[in-house]
Amino acid sequence: MAYFPLFMDMSRRRVLIVGGGGVALRRIRVLEEFGAELVVAAEDAREEIVRMAAEGRLTLVRGAYQDCRARALEMGPFFLVLAATGDGEADALAEADGRDMGALVNVAGDRSRCDFYFPGIARKGDLTVGITGQGRDHAGVAKAAQAVRELLEGSEEERNTEE
Repeated sequence: MAYFPLFMDMSRRRVLIVGGGGVALRRIRVLEEFGAELVVAAEDAREEIVRMAAEGRLTLVRGAYQDCRARALEMGPFFLVLAATGDGEADALAEADGRDMGALVNVAGDRSRCDFYFPGIARKGDLTVGITGQGRDHAGVAKAAQAVRELLEGSEEERNTEE
């Protein structure tokens, strides 16, 4: 099955990210760039996530999801719920919570439990390119996104030398 690419305004859309590791951080960086309101529930959050919370760029709810979920869910409703803990029980709880509130759900590492795939993003000015491997080819998506980023950078350099 092919997935339809949808580009939408994420500003003022509240997103719950459950997990504080590398996958969560990559998704946080992208969603922040597009103006989403971010709530992160994490027991062990990367330093950058903690710093972003201290700067007011996101809300961080500390603790294992099983213990802090009531506090996190109080901040909803959420448009998206991203489960990226690597802990099967926590990810299943986040998935169930997202579905209960009618949010779109993405469970990192289990494409069969995803309503959508988080795209590879290449962005320059008004151009935004989203790339998916249908939840299968993460390395291929990363490589394609990097190639598009380089293409976009090259396009700007060409325009600057032509002027």
